[in-house]
Amino acid sequence: MAFANTRQENKVVGLPDIEIEVTDHMLFLTKDEVMQRLTDRNMVAENKQYNENDVAAIEAEIEGMPEVRNVNVYTWVSGKWAIEIELRKPIARIFNSDSSSCYLDEDGTLMPLSDSYTARVMTVNGFINETDMGKNAVEIMNNDSLKTIEILDDLYAISQYVCSDEFFSAQITHVFVNQYHEFELIPRVGDQRILFGDARNVKGKFKKLEYFYSEGISRAGWENFDTINVMYRSQVVCSRR
Repeated sequence: MAFANTRQENKVVGLPDIEIEVTDHMLFLTKDEVMQRLTDRNMVAENKQYNENDVAAIEAEIEGMPEVRNVNVYTWVSGKWAIEIELRKPIARIFNSDSSSCYLDEDGTLMPLSDSYTARVMTVNGFINETDMGKNAVEIMNNDSLKTIEILDDLYAISQYVCSDEFFSAQITHVFVNQYHEFELIPRVGDQRILFGDARNVKGKFKKLEYFYSEGISRAGWENFDTINVMYRSQVVCSRR
């Protein structure tokens, strides 16, 4: 057993097999880029032995990459080893008031832009300046003191609903945050501003808007309205051009 263990420790393991799980073709990180980053840190090499292969350190390094949602690094008795990576999925791109830009992902976390890929997601601009990549919208939602001063949780609630709904993910292309931290939606079809207000009762407001699209505007005509206001309870208030 000691002889077998020594032989295993001295076995050359070489480079890993890398598998990347991609959602909606959003390839923010390629296999070559992962390999290059690990090579630059001297974590992988073709001549590395089994006992030199620090799996835990490699997993931690990849987990810290801003494009990565989850990673699993494992080895086989044969000496082969592999890295499985799940990439993060952005649901909105924020254009900050200081001219910087970042993504908001499906877990409510901010992530930087990528040199490899630009996601075609809903865009956001206006009176917003989210630059702290350590923020998480879900954590803000669960913190009463933060909910009153932050806007990221409200933006996440709206973006998440739009992204998960087949009709609105195709129809809503842009969100503007005004000086009162209220949201205005810009549709793909129709030249109207949708006054959404705050993020209270997000589902109810979108249901009203969906009903208006299916029953109201189709009868009155897309070209007749300048604004669609869903801020008020049980009402959709429109202004004509």
